This record gives sequence, C-alpha cells and structure tokens, in this order.
Amino acid sequence: MKNLFKALAILTSFSVLTRALGFLFRIFLSRVITAEELGLYQISFSIFMVFETFISSGIPLVVSKYIAKFSALKEEKKQGELMSSAILLGLLTALTLCLIIILFRNLFSLLFTDRRCLIILLTLLPSLIFSSVYAIIRGNFWGQKKYFWVSITEFFEQLFRIIFCVILFALLNFSLEKTQITSLSYVFSCLFSSLLVLFVYLKDNNRFYKPNKVLLKTVIKSSSPITFVRVISSLLTPLISIIIPMQLVNNLGYSNSQALSIFGIVMGMTFPLLYIPSTLVSALSTTIIPDISTALAQKQHLEINSKINFSIKFGLFVPFLFIPIFLSVGVDIGLFLFNEIQSGIFLTYSCILIIPICLSGITISCLNALGLEFKGFVNYGIGAIFLLISIILLTKFLGIFSLVWGLGLCLGVATFLNILLLNKKQHKNFFNFTYLLKLVLCSIPTFFITKWLNSILKNFLNLFFSLGISCIVGELFFLILSIIFNLYNLSFLTLKKDKKLYRKIFNVKQFKIKSCKKALNK
Repeated sequence: MKNLFKALAILTSFSVLTRALGFLFRIFLSRVITAEELGLYQISFSIFMVFETFISSGIPLVVSKYIAKFSALKEEKKQGELMSSAILLGLLTALTLCLIIILFRNLFSLLFTDRRCLIILLTLLPSLIFSSVYAIIRGNFWGQKKYFWVSITEFFEQLFRIIFCVILFALLNFSLEKTQITSLSYVFSCLFSSLLVLFVYLKDNNRFYKPNKVLLKTVIKSSSPITFVRVISSLLTPLISIIIPMQLVNNLGYSNSQALSIFGIVMGMTFPLLYIPSTLVSALSTTIIPDISTALAQKQHLEINSKINFSIKFGLFVPFLFIPIFLSVGVDIGLFLFNEIQSGIFLTYSCILIIPICLSGITISCLNALGLEFKGFVNYGIGAIFLLISIILLTKFLGIFSLVWGLGLCLGVATFLNILLLNKKQHKNFFNFTYLLKLVLCSIPTFFITKWLNSILKNFLNLFFSLGISCIVGELFFLILSIIFNLYNLSFLTLKKDKKLYRKIFNVKQFKIKSCKKALNK
C-alpha cells in the first residue's frame, strides 16, 4: 500500500499541475477565439481523437504489460524487440489513418455542418504520427513503473502546447484562421513531446533491437480487441458533437452559429471543470491496474478486494470535494475563469455528474485489471444507448441540458453494472451506502457556508479573492467533517520508520527509537 500511495502521490501531483496548465490554456483560448470557433475546434478534435485512439489505447497498454513481464525476467533484448515492433506497428497504423482521411476527405466533410471543421481535422493529422511514438514509449515507462516519467512527459506535452499556441498566435494571427493556429500548436506539442520521451528512453540505457515478427503478431493480437473497444467508446463524443448542434438548430430554432457557440461553451469551458476530479481518480487507476494484476497472478484475493474497496471509496470521496463548491459558487467560477455566465450556470446544473464520472473510471480500471475488459465495454455500451436516446428525444424539451441527463444515465448505468460485476467476480459487496450518505450529509453544511461566505466577501473584495477565500474555507470545513466522521484514513501519510529521521524530528539523541515511534503513532 505504501508503494501504491507513493505512486499515487507522484501521478496526482503532476496530473493536478497538468490540468492546471490545461485550464490556463482553456482560459487563454476563451479570450482569443470566439465561442463559435471553440465549438468548431471541439467538434473537429473529437473526430480526430477517434483516430488517435487507434494508436494510443491498445498498443501502449499491451506494451506496458509485456515490458513489466520482460523486466521481471531481465530480458533486455526482448524489451528492445518489443518496443521496435510496437513503434513500427504504431507508425504504420498512423500513416494508414492519415492516408484514409486525405483520400476520403470529401466523405468526412459530410460529417460536419461547417467545412472549416474539415480544415482543422486535416491540420491535426501529423499529430497521429508523432503520438504513435509518444504513446508507446510512455507505455514502456508505465510497464517499468517509472511513474515520474509517465507524469512529467504528460506535463511537458501540455506546457509545449501552451508555449507554441502563444508563439503561433503572436506570429500568425493575421495570416491563418485562429482554429488552424490552435491545431498547429497541438501538432508542434506532439512533435516535441515525442522527441522528449525518445530522449529519456535512450538516456535511460534502453535500446531498440530489430523488430521481432513473433512479438509483432503478439502485439497485434493482444491490442486489437482493446483498441476496438476504445474506438467504439470514443465514437460517442463525435456523435454528440454532431447530434446536439443539429437538434438545437432543427428543434429549437437556433442558428448554426448559436448552436456551435452554446456547444463550445459546454464542451470547451464547463466539461473540463467537471473532469477535474477525474484527474485524481485516473492517477489511482494508473497505479491500481498493475497492482491488481500482480495480486491476481499470485491469487491474493484478499489483497485484490482490499484495493478494489479502497478504490471505490476513493472514487466516491473525491467528487464530494468539488460538488458543494460547484453548487454554491459555480456561476461565479464560470464568470471568473471564462467571462461566460452560461458556463457557470451549466456547471452548477451538472456538477452531480462528477460522481458517475469518477466511479465509472475507477470501476472500469478494476475490471481491466481483472481481465474483464470486454464485459466492461458491454456495460458502457448499454449506458451509451441511454445517452443517445436522451440527446435525441430530450433536446427539444431541455435544450443543451439533455446532455447532462444523457451522460448521467450513461455513466450511472455503466457504473451500476460494473459494480455488480465486481461483486459477482470477487464475491463481495464493494458499494457502501452508509459511506455515501455520510458524504452527502457533510456536503450540505459545506454548501451553505461556501455560498454564504462568498455572497458576503464579493461585496468587499474582487471575484478572485472572494472565490478563493470562500472555496478554501469550504474545503477545509468539509475535510474537518470528514475527519470527524472517519470518511478517510491518513495512515498512509505516516513517516518512514528510519532511525535518523526520528532523531532529527525530535532533535534529541537520547530518546530511544521505540519511544519515538510510540509518540508518532499517537
């Protein structure tokens, strides 16, 4: 568990920093491009991400598993052969996808209501080639449990994107469309990120060997079903990007520009805020998969149950760090970050989605670790049916808010089925309703205190300070209540039992180590 928490701390810290940079980037974009242009970019990027899933999902996951195996057996040559085979497969896949999109670009243009989306998609294409190298080498770091490099390279990818975006806007603002400049910044960030991971890989005394045909076939065979599952799942985002604006235009009388604007506000401003908590949960997901897989191989069922139980509790606790805050001051958050009140209104309305977002992510990771990827995909597919029905039937009554109901039903149904499957597989009930009730009860006073304090402070202070002070006080109040009701355990934060460290802490050499340990335990 100590190794798990150490890895979790590294991944969480860098994930928070990476997401913070991402929000700075979102704020910058919201200031330099219009909501309509942001909507166009989101639609195009969602289509692009379907193609990137082909190279960044199945292959890196298979690489991580086999690298872990070969590292344990100290088979260095096989590691090099595996990496060469995987990168070769990734590059061939990326080039094939680029060729398909270019040759059938007129067919792809039919997917978009605005031809500018096709230009954005074509601009993004070189990223597929660079990402194939980047994703596979990070899979190697993951397999070797080098979580620092997994995290730091992702951080630099986001940093590169911001730097290039600012530079390109300064140089090309009057010669290219703003959406194209944004797309080019992503291409350059992928290029420099791939060069960075390649440099780290070689500097760490890793080598490439001649591709092995047997390993190449193994990678293809193992990665194909995982890739297929992820691609089908990722198709939902572009479907939503097409259906929602179309429904707003046809059923509610929106103009094409208005539909793109409201969609850009929701997907480009509000949803990134909703997915902040998933940063913490995804860090746990990254570390929990190899740990559960190892325990499964050693048939340590009690260890597996303990980690699944902890993961689900963590997936419940994290959302309630944010829900009371977003409910109470969500409108002001949208106004402060994006200068867009609609973003804050949607955030307040939809913040309850954070619970199924976090729980679905952690439960699907547990299923993947137990070898139940396909059943997890089926559960998600069942939930996706509810999402599509909701946005098709409810948009004419609820407008853009049909997306909240649809996504809530999708993730809620998938999470419910995932937990049932985990219970059946491990013969244990992992969902604790009493724990959930305690979290809800602690959230209620947190909501009122945050809202009350912000309403007073913004009469005297600017929005930055009133939001900052009220949110910090609200979070501290929630954490105090969590400690009182024993909602989380801080035992993993106890210091390492090192003699020099204990002596240094107490600064008196005559104390016996045993007495120091007892004092720290108290």
